[in-house]
Amino acid sequence: MRVKVADRVFEKSVPDEKFQTIKERVKSVCKFDPSTRTWVFDPRRALCRGWRVLTEFFKVPEEFIKREIESFRERIDKQLEEKLRRGEFAFLPCGEVKPPFRLEGGLAVINLDEITKLISSEGPLKAYDLVVGSINGYYIEDHLKKLESLFSTKKEIVLKDKGRSMIIELPYLDEGIVSSLELMSKVKYYVRTLKEVQVKELTVLRRRGPSAFEGPFFIHHRIRDLAKRYGYKLKDEVNWPDEDVPLFKDFSLYHFQKRAVDSWEENGRFGTVVMPTGAGKTYVGLEAIFRTSKSTLICVVTEELAKQWSDIITEKLAYRPGMFSGKKKEVKPITVGIYNSVAKHIDNLYDRFALIIFDEVHHVPASTFKEVAFRAKAKYRLGLSATPERTDGNHHLIFLTSGDIVYKVNYEELLGMGFLAPVRHHVIYVELSDDEKKHMSRELMMARSDEERRLVEKKYALKAKAKIDKVLELLEEAKDRKVLIFTEYIDQAEEICKRAKEKDYKISLLIGRTANRAEIFDGFRRGDVNIIATTRVLDEGIDVPDADVAIIVSGSGSKRQMAQRVGRVIRGTPGKVADVYEIVTKGTIEERLSKMRRRGLPFYRSKSKGAKF
Repeated sequence: MRVKVADRVFEKSVPDEKFQTIKERVKSVCKFDPSTRTWVFDPRRALCRGWRVLTEFFKVPEEFIKREIESFRERIDKQLEEKLRRGEFAFLPCGEVKPPFRLEGGLAVINLDEITKLISSEGPLKAYDLVVGSINGYYIEDHLKKLESLFSTKKEIVLKDKGRSMIIELPYLDEGIVSSLELMSKVKYYVRTLKEVQVKELTVLRRRGPSAFEGPFFIHHRIRDLAKRYGYKLKDEVNWPDEDVPLFKDFSLYHFQKRAVDSWEENGRFGTVVMPTGAGKTYVGLEAIFRTSKSTLICVVTEELAKQWSDIITEKLAYRPGMFSGKKKEVKPITVGIYNSVAKHIDNLYDRFALIIFDEVHHVPASTFKEVAFRAKAKYRLGLSATPERTDGNHHLIFLTSGDIVYKVNYEELLGMGFLAPVRHHVIYVELSDDEKKHMSRELMMARSDEERRLVEKKYALKAKAKIDKVLELLEEAKDRKVLIFTEYIDQAEEICKRAKEKDYKISLLIGRTANRAEIFDGFRRGDVNIIATTRVLDEGIDVPDADVAIIVSGSGSKRQMAQRVGRVIRGTPGKVADVYEIVTKGTIEERLSKMRRRGLPFYRSKSKGAKF
């Protein structure tokens, strides 16, 4: 596909599966020239719709595009200024031109005298909606202010502080905006039990009079967007946490990390950033903290993650943060807290921080974690996750409380940059022994429900004895590579560790009760240990930068768990190729679990579907 900007032509091969998507994005900012079979940059369309596809996909230098747009903008501004001198308000339409505007010379135009007559006949409120509500394109800000001055009624939403919540006051009963607020008042969420999925309703906004609502502080950004959509000004009288924190920055960002933080800032410092495990989400968080330079709470899942955040903030921002966990309750202007601990003490913490970072944000909708997200007063929020989608269907609560996705980059994009390593994915099958089949059949006969039978089948499939022998074969193949072995059961991890030590492998066991985790990680980095056998301890965000082999001995059907586990080994280094081995018990429920979790890996390049040993 070829695109032309100014006098330069940029050409890029487009894969068949992406062609239609790329074509539609290019079409939004370019016109097609059939004589040269080239898409020609149209600054008019770009002014309306944006042009990132040209820089991101075709690598067109930003200065080329900005120069073309600026030249076009100058010509348009002259036309708009001339219209205003003639007593007319005009804008460059980005869609259909609606009455009372008329299309004239490519511009949407209305005479200021017509607006005065419209106000007389329809009243200021309806006239304002008719005129300002029909503006759907590029205009000069000062011209709009002059236009708005013709309307005597002040369209302004006021946000007031009520201590634990916020009052939203409208200047009058506007049916459109009230209807929108009522739609936001309730949100459904799902609670899974063993027998069913229950649909429950959560109240977000409560009516406090004909034109007033009460709601949580995070709704501020939704009200801001609503005000903009309906042509209202927003008057913010909330006493937001605003303590300044002087910081010193000692790190730099990759260009995609910078774009992520830029996008978050452009959205009012409110939104979720999605990056694969290993893409440096922590540095995105550090940059957000530095740019905000105000009191910050970082919520994490485990104490290991809390220590990682604390260490990197100390090193890269020259600030030692407080630690808020089950063991320690130290609150400082920058604090790293465990979700559970913060939730238990949210009444004392809710108004202490200007910015909240939700690391591994997919945990927020869980009943305990959402206490933090719904009750905190922080105006600025950043969600970080590799896998924000939840199996319980509650990911919409993530985006409600920490903001919609403002930036997303996938594995293949980072692989192309050389930031992440390519992955070879192998599925290796083993079988249950005759004794295992006999014992399983006996337990199945004694099971009293379908759920009990499923648990019996799962236990035997995931703990098949042949898996441990296969692990030892793989360790022999892996030799001196850095290996992470994932299991679902502690006794299975312990047995693997025991058998591997008998063969003199340098292996450590890392489970929930392991006390010397820091020593194990340090030894793993130095090479004193090159194998770690673990359960779910490494499923969420722990930094193991130099691992390049993952052996999935047993696991759930969770796509997120699979993505997180594979993410432990894909951090890129020159020449690195990561290997992921799944050991699956043939003819059992585990085959279905394996297929389910592999759906979490569409962005990884699978080089092989099996391997022989």
